[in-house]
Amino acid sequence: MKILAIESASVTASCAVSEDFNVLGEFTLSHKKTHSEKLMPLIEELLKELEIKIQDIDVIAVSEGPGSYTGLRIGAAIAKSLAFAGNLPIVNIPTMKSLAGNVYDKEKLIVPIMDAKAGRVYAGIYKWEGEELKCVKEQFPCNIEELVDILNQYQEPVILTGDGSVSYRNIIEEKLNNKAYFTPNKFNNLNAATLCFIGCSMAKKGETITASSFKPQYLRLSQAERNKK
Repeated sequence: MKILAIESASVTASCAVSEDFNVLGEFTLSHKKTHSEKLMPLIEELLKELEIKIQDIDVIAVSEGPGSYTGLRIGAAIAKSLAFAGNLPIVNIPTMKSLAGNVYDKEKLIVPIMDAKAGRVYAGIYKWEGEELKCVKEQFPCNIEELVDILNQYQEPVILTGDGSVSYRNIIEEKLNNKAYFTPNKFNNLNAATLCFIGCSMAKKGETITASSFKPQYLRLSQAERNKK
């Protein structure tokens, strides 16, 4: 099974191709150009370098959100257009699950945190069971104090990742005491290679959708929409 993964939920634009769980190639950029300018050229160049055509792909894996509104819309548009063109199924992966997938630690709860600014975050809670990343609590929006209160309800130690774990590290360390561990910075960024791994696992279990039914999951209104209320 060949999987093309597309990651656009943050400032990072990333694409990867895998043969089952083996990543064949990945291109990742974090630059001032918008995803609309760089993401599709990255995908085209990656397929060219791997000598793979879209007809050779079996599944499109894409980060469904939350994250950047513009980035998610662009990633969704590209994933849907490629899926329609190749008559391919889509695996839609929650952004927090993708971020959690960067970390392999069976002894701790994995808590990805994306900074939504002004004390707000997106988070989720996951745990490895064997080689499968299980969801303990589905991704959700909250403020950082609410998240700490939720984590204090669990007995296990937690390992935190994502830019929110960097932005609010002092608060987390203070209120979680010795329960909190943090990943090195290189694990805090989203990447398409992790989408390949999770996407392959989901696709093998038949957890796919059609291109027409896929849409981004924002979890909350945009700032402009909230300002109208």
